[in-house]
Amino acid sequence: MAEWFSRRRFLAVLGGMAASVPGLARAGSEKGPSGHGSMGKMEKPGESGREHGSGEHGRDKHGGMDHSAMEPRHAWRDESRPLSDPPPTMGRQMGRVYTLNVPPLGYELDGRVKVFRLVAQPVRRMFSEGIDRQTEVVEEMNRFSGGMSHSMPRAAKLWGYNGQMPGPTIECVQGDRIRVILKNELPEPTSIHWHGLEVPNSMDGAGGTTEPVTMPGQERVYEFTLNQVGTYMYHTGFNMMKQDGLGLGGMVVIHPKRPEYRIDRDVAIMLQAFALEPGNEFPNLTTMDFDWFTFNGKVAPDIEVVRARQGERIRLRFANLAMSSHPIHVHGYVWKVVGTEGGPIPKNAQWPGSTVNVPPGTTRDVEFVAHNPGVWRLHCHKLHHTMNAHADIPLGVMGHGGMFTLLEVRPGQEES
Repeated sequence: MAEWFSRRRFLAVLGGMAASVPGLARAGSEKGPSGHGSMGKMEKPGESGREHGSGEHGRDKHGGMDHSAMEPRHAWRDESRPLSDPPPTMGRQMGRVYTLNVPPLGYELDGRVKVFRLVAQPVRRMFSEGIDRQTEVVEEMNRFSGGMSHSMPRAAKLWGYNGQMPGPTIECVQGDRIRVILKNELPEPTSIHWHGLEVPNSMDGAGGTTEPVTMPGQERVYEFTLNQVGTYMYHTGFNMMKQDGLGLGGMVVIHPKRPEYRIDRDVAIMLQAFALEPGNEFPNLTTMDFDWFTFNGKVAPDIEVVRARQGERIRLRFANLAMSSHPIHVHGYVWKVVGTEGGPIPKNAQWPGSTVNVPPGTTRDVEFVAHNPGVWRLHCHKLHHTMNAHADIPLGVMGHGGMFTLLEVRPGQEES
């Protein structure tokens, strides 16, 4: 009786608090993308007077922007806001890096400044389209057709750039001055953080700390000179658990001005993980129990095959925006780890191996000469990460899914 009374009293007090705080009484009355309660109804553009071009934000007592009057937005997409087509530079192969399953991003020139355009948008990404891109390089006599199949469609409602998740790779040369124009078409504020890049403090992209957030409908221009070499990332710098968790990121590759040697096949692979419940395309952002593990937003067997000719030098660039580490393993080769998010590793400090661990927030570059022809596996060595989330229980014979693809090295020096 005493326990029941204390709980009833607690609920009554909570109800009184909700009535006294504007908007709190509606908490939990609407559902967000992952089924969690929203803090209120998503306002339409212009309702709060805080849309770009519809009025200025108020200032708080310290002179900063005051967003307190804007109700939080938890929807995947603001249906009243049309989405832009990808910029005309999408799909141009203007560099040397190939990002599996993601079109390249070209640039325009403004004098000597390379201008890139990124549109932050809701993206419906097909992790799997039911297309087996890997069987075609396996000899027919070796193919196994029994057991369960991973070749079935699976979509997820995520956030990305230019209609892609992850976003397209930004490829530059050391010494370039670049300008990145961000347009925000998400239903909430965002920014871009340049992960591992040494940029001016005002360009760091820590939204709400080093710069004002970029509101829905607004644009933000980032401009700086690239003095480093290596593999880096860009990702949201605001509301990161949610926005990174929805996939809002991409890779940055900076080539040296004068390379010491030639790289024949340069491949970029972003590592990400998502939790999707059956029948729900919105990922659960509050769990660590992930069940969809992706290379560049795809799962096996939909992931493209890495193709090379015998004798070519291959560089694989891995970047990790997931919450756990991924030990990436190759069959048939010993590679050298030649770079991290800190840049190239001096030759006398590089180390050999066939597995490289890629912790969260890091990048790893590996290189090897494709001397050994054949079809070789390339995958994460955490066993759960090589299957998708539709395995039967008890487990039978399963095809490979998740972070799993193949390296095809064709014999001889014939042309592609």
